[in-house]
Amino acid sequence: MKLNKIAAIALAALAVTACSDDDDKFNTNPVTVSLEQTTMSVTEDIAQNIYYNVPVVVSGETNGPVRVTVEVEAVGTTPAEEGKDYLVTSKTIVIPAGETKGSIEFYPIGDQEENQDRTFTVNIVSAEGATVGGNTTTLVTLLDNERLLPEAYAKVCGTWTATGDSGSYPVTIEGYAKDEEGYLKQVKLYGIGGKDVVNPVIVDFSLDGATGEVTLSFSMPQVLEENARFNPPVGVCDIVLLPYDSDGLYLSGASAATSDPEVTNFVFDSGFAAGLFKPTPGGPYNGGNFLGYVYFRTTTFSLTK
Repeated sequence: MKLNKIAAIALAALAVTACSDDDDKFNTNPVTVSLEQTTMSVTEDIAQNIYYNVPVVVSGETNGPVRVTVEVEAVGTTPAEEGKDYLVTSKTIVIPAGETKGSIEFYPIGDQEENQDRTFTVNIVSAEGATVGGNTTTLVTLLDNERLLPEAYAKVCGTWTATGDSGSYPVTIEGYAKDEEGYLKQVKLYGIGGKDVVNPVIVDFSLDGATGEVTLSFSMPQVLEENARFNPPVGVCDIVLLPYDSDGLYLSGASAATSDPEVTNFVFDSGFAAGLFKPTPGGPYNGGNFLGYVYFRTTTFSLTK
């Protein structure tokens, strides 16, 4: 048994060495690498784990991998500092043989203060398996979200036309006051499903400062009303908003939509239903207390202003 184990370890080491040797065989064909864009703008606040990329382009046909290394530099009147305003995942990337594009990945580090847009450059400094040519610098602008948020927040608030499986109906979106915790972060949606219920749907609000597009998303379950009264056989129950599609009702999930640049239209990625449950103060709402009825349901949902 000892001999078998030693042999296995030796083979593993040999395999690792072989892979390492292969990695050193960079492209030998005449190709060049450059940065695809001279400028790009992104919002300073990362949302929903979105990472941004500076594209690196390979011109020509490769027979092996190409390794590209970059440096970053704070520039301009309001320079963006690495480690304070943004982080780069890796400054060296390997573009596999046959591939024509790679990317330098970074993400901004936002703050809660109004300030000027900040800038930095990404510069190609070396390449293995290719010649550096063409555009070697991309100027990145980190757009300050805070000064853009109030206008976008105001655009979302007001009366909208909601459309679902059963037709259209009016809804109202209300924002939070400046001294409230939810200001510029959440809004309240009244009239969902075309029904008059006590509680609004709490919707998360975020802005892409580069495009002007707004994302609205709401998690479920959310309690729309407690101790609502229906005719028999339902009687007194809690109305709970839950995810819904053509396959049925789900106990948890979310629905989200990103607007057009004018912030006049949202098309949500999933439907919902208002499930009726036995009165359960504070929840949890589960299959055991579901009464088998829904107050309203839709597999599609959109908002138009």
